Amino acid sequence: MHSDSPVLKERLAEAARYALMRRLLPAIRHNIAGLLQPIGMMSAILERRLKAPTPDMAQLDKSTQALHSLSREAAASSQNLMAWLGPKDNEPVGVAAAIDESLGLMMTELSFRGFSVANETAALQMQLPKGVLRSVFTASLIALTDNVQGAAKVVVTAAMGEGGAQVTIALEPGGSPEMADFGSHSKIYRVLDWDDVELLAHAEGVSLSHNERCVQLRYSIPA
Repeated sequence: MHSDSPVLKERLAEAARYALMRRLLPAIRHNIAGLLQPIGMMSAILERRLKAPTPDMAQLDKSTQALHSLSREAAASSQNLMAWLGPKDNEPVGVAAAIDESLGLMMTELSFRGFSVANETAALQMQLPKGVLRSVFTASLIALTDNVQGAAKVVVTAAMGEGGAQVTIALEPGGSPEMADFGSHSKIYRVLDWDDVELLAHAEGVSLSHNERCVQLRYSIPA
């Protein structure tokens, strides 16, 4: 199959999406476990109250309502996390909120690898398709940090430009060197390289430029 074949490019992009999914699985699993933890704690409290010689019905009612609320919130949040693996829609979302969500998903892994994060995109008032932000931005963040040895501060900025938005992920001095040494022994699926990111960016229509310390993504305003 010729290297310029659209079918081959799509298959390579699909392989890059799979690599990104494999990298995100530990973070998604960690976040889902965090959602379930308070449900387990509330269930234990409810069980103890039920075993009391004279159960306090008012307290039982409060515990039951709290458990129901926690379960409903956990179900909604879990569905949102699982949508990272196979999004069913690509509706427009706020750029700043989507970036904040992506950073939140990766925060634990980045922290254990010595990175601190500063999100400076709150002022940007623009919407883009959810899938574009979740795939290309997150892959760029992972590729940039995968290719760095040692601690650093990740700074994310965004600005409106002619015809769209520009999102910049830059590495600056900072972070936690002691955590970088700890996280270097963690096992990951494989590093993401820039070939992966460029395939995803091309498939999503995102303009990409990068060097060892910075990546710039230019998103066009959807018609």
